[in-house]
Amino acid sequence: MIPHSRPIFDEYFSASVQSVVSSGYTVSGAQARLLEQTIIQHLGCHDAVAVDSGTSALMLAIRTLSMQKNIKRVGIPAYACASLLFAVRAAGCLPVCMDCDDSLRLNADKAWHIAPSLDAVILVHPFGMIEPLVKESWPCPIIEDIAQAAGAMIDAKPVGSFGDVSIASFHATKPWGGAYGGMVMASQAICMQVRAMSNPDLADFTQSYVGHHPLSDIHAALVLCRLERNQQETLQRQQHMLWIDKHLPQSYVQSISNRGIGNAFRYIIRSDGDAEACIQHLHAHGIGAAKPVQKPLNFATDEPCEGAYQAWKDCISLPLLPTMSSHEYQQYEQGLKTCFKH
Repeated sequence: MIPHSRPIFDEYFSASVQSVVSSGYTVSGAQARLLEQTIIQHLGCHDAVAVDSGTSALMLAIRTLSMQKNIKRVGIPAYACASLLFAVRAAGCLPVCMDCDDSLRLNADKAWHIAPSLDAVILVHPFGMIEPLVKESWPCPIIEDIAQAAGAMIDAKPVGSFGDVSIASFHATKPWGGAYGGMVMASQAICMQVRAMSNPDLADFTQSYVGHHPLSDIHAALVLCRLERNQQETLQRQQHMLWIDKHLPQSYVQSISNRGIGNAFRYIIRSDGDAEACIQHLHAHGIGAAKPVQKPLNFATDEPCEGAYQAWKDCISLPLLPTMSSHEYQQYEQGLKTCFKH
């Protein structure tokens, strides 16, 4: 089976981790601080805090913003990772789902209709594609989620430099993936509060929330290795995307508009029937396709989001790997020919 995701962890990664282990210091230390400084330089942000997961980063960002303004209702994309829903709930807030359009980005008209009722909004660059609404002025603080689009640019500026707060994920399958981890990027004042909520041993007992969230040096070392290869792997995924374009009927290639704008993290198409049946057909031919989102988040909030529901029924994510063997390319080509007839 050609897997849906396959991060490359070679000897360079092993040597980096071994160096940390040999130092005798594996908790959050020099590697985590180096990672923070690397991201600050990359994004041009004021400060950054490495934490244990992207979900924690989002929860901590919301809790920190709540210290400046009473935040109850947080807007989230309905067609997105479940971590958004759980992070908002963990911060003690109410998730409010925003529907997507045919491109899987937010439906702008519906988003602006909901915006006045929100206390904060999480804007996700879905599947590595650019969310244009991140450049707009919202009536509430913006949390920019770059978990899937890390490394992409908007108008010559890196994603992650548009929100009032930005968060990243370092999960193994993400563009900046190591193994686990996340990061909050924001002003020095906000990051100072995030740090205060991330270490119980140094916490003030008057704080309403503190958890043990620092990122270990082992995880930070893996992310630093991935960052060194990010540009190369993005180019490799872009080349693979062009290869898939040539082996799919044009109706599928064009089924998601502007898919090529971003970092080529995922290759999403709309099926002309039941996505689940199509995925099973692809699996039978050795292609590890998957649903981009397991369930629309509005399933948990009982909000009507027809765009997200339709995307859940129709959309398929094809493997988009930085490297494949010649045998895998042959297998992939034959599977696409069989499952998507011209």
